[in-house]
Amino acid sequence: MDFLRWIEETAVSVWAREDPYAYFAFLIFHAFGMALLVGGGIAVALRLLGVAAAARLEAFAGFFPVMWLGAALATVSGLGLLAAYPAKALTNWIFALKFACLLGAALLLRRIARDHFATASRGERLPATAPSVAVAALVLWLGAVACGKLLLYTYSILMTADTPR
Repeated sequence: MDFLRWIEETAVSVWAREDPYAYFAFLIFHAFGMALLVGGGIAVALRLLGVAAAARLEAFAGFFPVMWLGAALATVSGLGLLAAYPAKALTNWIFALKFACLLGAALLLRRIARDHFATASRGERLPATAPSVAVAALVLWLGAVACGKLLLYTYSILMTADTPR
């Protein structure tokens, strides 16, 4: 807890928490970043499940640079949100679950890009595992979003509000 208290007392943490616009701006950029990242991941997974089957799978490769941008935006803004209230997030198991879902979804997306896009570009049929990989990715992407929303309501420690000024 001393480490979390130290983070809360840094200039960045105080600014992110007390500036009338900083926390709000971090939230907006985090939402945009997650929308680009998760939205692209969901679109690719749905295409593997047969949605928009007339569209060539290789055309969805253009989503990856947008998803990288979203990941960068979500990471930077997420660090700002974390700096503002570190104890709120780092003591909540749902925060860890959100990261596990994001990591799992990203790894599956990497597998999809490596295995399934290469197969499709050679004109071969998708592997029989494609639908199960796509469903797993969808569950993880949606789990990450759900966990992110639950963070607003499930914290048990908020040190900044607990200490009188």
